[in-house]
Amino acid sequence: MSTGRWNSIPAESRTVIELFTEEFARLDKTYENSLPDLSKSSTLLMGADYSGEGRDSPYLVYSLILTSMESWAAWEQTRLQVRQEHFSDSRRMSFKRLGDGQRQRALLPILTAANSLTGLVFTVAINRHCPSVFQSRVPLDLRNPQFAAYRKWKPHVLEKAFFVLHLSGLLLAGLANPGQDVLWFTDEDAIAANDQRVCELTQLFVWVTSLYLTFSLGHCRCGTSRCDNGTRQIEDFLAIPDLVAGALAEQLAVRGADPPELSGVFWMHRGDFSEKTNRITWWFSDASQPLRRLVCVVDSTKDGSGHSVSWYHFHDQEE
Repeated sequence: MSTGRWNSIPAESRTVIELFTEEFARLDKTYENSLPDLSKSSTLLMGADYSGEGRDSPYLVYSLILTSMESWAAWEQTRLQVRQEHFSDSRRMSFKRLGDGQRQRALLPILTAANSLTGLVFTVAINRHCPSVFQSRVPLDLRNPQFAAYRKWKPHVLEKAFFVLHLSGLLLAGLANPGQDVLWFTDEDAIAANDQRVCELTQLFVWVTSLYLTFSLGHCRCGTSRCDNGTRQIEDFLAIPDLVAGALAEQLAVRGADPPELSGVFWMHRGDFSEKTNRITWWFSDASQPLRRLVCVVDSTKDGSGHSVSWYHFHDQEE
């Protein structure tokens, strides 16, 4: 069944990242076409967005999308049609802003347009009560003069940046191929709040991804939604992980009151979800599209000393 799309990559033993690499390899071996084939692409595009950062949210959610430049053309054409048909202005599409009628009507069309992208949406939710996935809450030895620029970063912001970059490095090492160029985008939040922060984030991107890559990529560039060409092109791309992250954060918050026997269920629809979450999770459960979907939820072990990882994919549902 294996399509050989997942590259064997190094990962530190007994870490969350090692659990991730093992699951990707298992998926590739067990479910045909469960991972995208990006080998023929000259350029890969990656976007990252986040949710659950409010104090009342039980999980921090990181969502990444990885796709090929070759599949971008069909998405771009349909995306512009959706904007023309549903928006009277250039308003931004995001989970938190789905309260108005225009965005609500555009939600399913923009998600349907995203189905044409060949790639993967990988979403990770981490319980706030988990121990850090790093050895300490500050994943750099800030006493080292080489890292002096990062002393100005708040510890939780630096940890967030490191985790999303480790996820990015994992996906690129697993699914990219030698010589491919990479364009990486994130929203304008705390990890990319200004031009100086973006430069520092880019340095981290190069350093962290090199920990996983066993081959050389082409040119790598990092940017934010400010790189947009005026048509909301980058913002609509980042809206995909934003919508997924927001829906998963809501699901995990709502199901926190469920009995223990239902704690591991991924709900595609239920009455106490908002309508937007019901629509997004139902879309997310479609495993037949070129844009693959995968969810991972990280909780603490019963003794609180480690990490328990639950995976949700949607292949072979009839089994």
